[in-house]
Amino acid sequence: MADESVVTDKLQHVNEYTSDLKEMRGMSKDEYMSDVVVQRAVERTFMNLIQSCIDLAQHIRASENLEPSGTAKQEIEALGNGDIISRGTQEKVEEAVGFRNVLAHRYGDVDHDVVYRTLHDDLLWFERFQQEVAQWFQQYHN
Repeated sequence: MADESVVTDKLQHVNEYTSDLKEMRGMSKDEYMSDVVVQRAVERTFMNLIQSCIDLAQHIRASENLEPSGTAKQEIEALGNGDIISRGTQEKVEEAVGFRNVLAHRYGDVDHDVVYRTLHDDLLWFERFQQEVAQWFQQYHN
C-alpha cells in the first residue's frame, strides 16, 4: 500500500513546482528568449516537477505491485495501466519525461521556443496528474 506521507510529500512538490512555473509566465516570448537566468530557472523547475512526478509514480508502482517497471516512462505507464491516471494524462506525462531528459542531459541545444510554449500551454497536465493521483489515493487508501 502506498505510504500516505510519501504520496502527500510528492504531491506537494508537484503542486509547488507547478505554482512556481505559473508565476514565471508573466513575460513576453521576446523577454523570455533574451533572459538566460529566467530560462535556466524555468528549465530547472520543469526538471524538478517532472522528477517529482516520476518519483511519485515509482513509489505507487512499487507499493501497489504494478507493471511495468524500469524506465521513468514505464513508471508513468504503470499508473495508466493501473487506472490511477487517465490515458491522456499518462501520454502527456510520458512526453514530459522525454522533455526532462532533453533539459537534464542537454541532448543538442534546448529549444527555448518549446520550453516557452510548454510553460504556457502544458502545465494543466501536471495539475491533472496531481488531481488524478490524489483522487485515486483518497478513494482507495482512506
